[in-house]
Amino acid sequence: MSSKEILAQQVKALQVEKQTDLQLYTEQMLKTPLQERKLQGTTWYPINLLETDFVFDKIRIQVERTQLIHEPHQFQAGMPVSVFSNQENAQKDRIQGTIQKIRQNIMTIVLPVDELPDWFDEGKLGIDILFDETTYQEMDKILQNVLVAENNRLAELREIFLGEKQAHFIQKQNFYQNPQLNFSQIEALEKTVNAQDIAIIHGPPGTGKTTTLAEIISFTLKTEKQVLVCTASNLALDWIVEKLVQKNVQVVRIGNPIRVSENVVNNTLDYKVIGHSQYKQIKALRKQADEYWSLSKKYKRNFGASEREQRKLLIQEAKSASQEAEKLENFITDSILDNAQVIATTLIGANHHYVFKKKYHTVFIDEASQALDPAIWIPISKAQRVVLAGDHCQLPPTVKSYEAEKMGLSKTLLERLINKQPETSVMLKVQYRMHEDIMGFSNEQFYHNDLIAHDSVKNTVLSEQERPFVFIDTAGCGFEEKQGDNLSISNPEEANLLIKILDDFKSRFSIPIAVISPYKAQVNYLKSLLENSENVRVGTVDSFQGQESEAVFISLVRSNDKNEIGFLADTRRLNVALTRAKKKLVVIGDSATLASHPFFKNFLEYVERIDAYQSAWEYLY
Repeated sequence: MSSKEILAQQVKALQVEKQTDLQLYTEQMLKTPLQERKLQGTTWYPINLLETDFVFDKIRIQVERTQLIHEPHQFQAGMPVSVFSNQENAQKDRIQGTIQKIRQNIMTIVLPVDELPDWFDEGKLGIDILFDETTYQEMDKILQNVLVAENNRLAELREIFLGEKQAHFIQKQNFYQNPQLNFSQIEALEKTVNAQDIAIIHGPPGTGKTTTLAEIISFTLKTEKQVLVCTASNLALDWIVEKLVQKNVQVVRIGNPIRVSENVVNNTLDYKVIGHSQYKQIKALRKQADEYWSLSKKYKRNFGASEREQRKLLIQEAKSASQEAEKLENFITDSILDNAQVIATTLIGANHHYVFKKKYHTVFIDEASQALDPAIWIPISKAQRVVLAGDHCQLPPTVKSYEAEKMGLSKTLLERLINKQPETSVMLKVQYRMHEDIMGFSNEQFYHNDLIAHDSVKNTVLSEQERPFVFIDTAGCGFEEKQGDNLSISNPEEANLLIKILDDFKSRFSIPIAVISPYKAQVNYLKSLLENSENVRVGTVDSFQGQESEAVFISLVRSNDKNEIGFLADTRRLNVALTRAKKKLVVIGDSATLASHPFFKNFLEYVERIDAYQSAWEYLY
């Protein structure tokens, strides 16, 4: 397929994905009774209003869920939500906001108003998750722009990524030494500096991708006044911003401060504007405008010519003061952005109105293997050259539509280019996270045995008696999987065994532990068993990508006579699961079911080879 044919296909795939996403939302939210939405975790009702205060000129409320408090939910920080009233005849009583944070059953929401509506005082309040169309609109718009681009830099980059045009590199080697970087990190830096069009930093688990990227950005700023740095998620963006700030780089983080980590909130544009010496003038002008508006509203509907003229003048004064405040704020904003070395934003945020027209010589995109191409094209459209970082051997971007998946929506630019022009990429080869036994299988299966465990972690164990990696085989135990109403699969007996092994482990070691499983139903069951456990995080494999823990326990769930393993067949998900642990990895599964798949056959052979096999029978009696 030509580049334009690929893009035309993506336009169609994106529309299919949007319709699927909207349909799922509609079915879940609008066609589902309140009680069912509560059980699905997409609605909290009823809620108690605990606190109200102001943040960044907006109202912030703290609410508490009062029912189903031990049940899981789908709310996350940064999500758009709707606060509603369930009073009779209150269908229109809704107000939208953004989740700032969630802790257990307490949610903090920021509302874009300066006064709460009266119906807040009447009780029967609840919260729904909202469908957000803005992202799809932005992605569709950029795809159309890339598709029609001719005789410009965007057209050239399109042909390098998707067509037959080759990426160019200048020949300049061995010019940089840094004792804090290993040989492959220096190679990545050199590749990036030499790149005229595109460079890729392939960062397998634990190889210091973000640290390397921060070093490369800092080095690039020696010759460039300003660069753009983007990531797929707010969490990853905060992490790279934190690294850059530690290197004394002047960073401005674009985006809603409510979605930003407390560690980098001082670097947000909003915070910098409010902290500017001239911001007091803006507040004074806005206060003046409010006073004029208030005075103008005192004139009732029936008044004479003189009063009408007075009201007109007051409104004009209010508008004038508001416009002056806006002009001054824009001036301050432009000044802050112009003086920044790094503009940092999410992929969609690269189209924020403050930076919409900005162009950059170099654009850096982290998590490029986890983002849909239509989103990645937004920052690329502003670049002369592009640096991508990620790992296509880990989880791809989430696509909800099977049809859109078949149309190639989950295949990323990073993966396409590594396969087509491998010379554009450098793989980081020294990993600093895990014991070499934990690293070994993924190294064989995904990284051509090129990964090297750093001496600081290579042989690090919790104790001489504690194996760093064990596989506990439930074959023959009769632990049958179960399918719930929501089609997700669980295996309660396997979960109970995991808890038994975990309890014994916790009695011997007091370290952070992660318990993960590919299936939500199993995660929910494990959460119910571990509700009061300290120092234990429970989640899906997908939710743990990019994270790590001293010890990791994995429940693979699948156990059936048909040897069906479902989406465990996506081996990238297992790569993520197997590479989260630093010093202890425990995997529990049914070898009889798993061994039907070549990947798991290789896994079981690896387990035998390093003497990591145990039977579940050793723990049952």
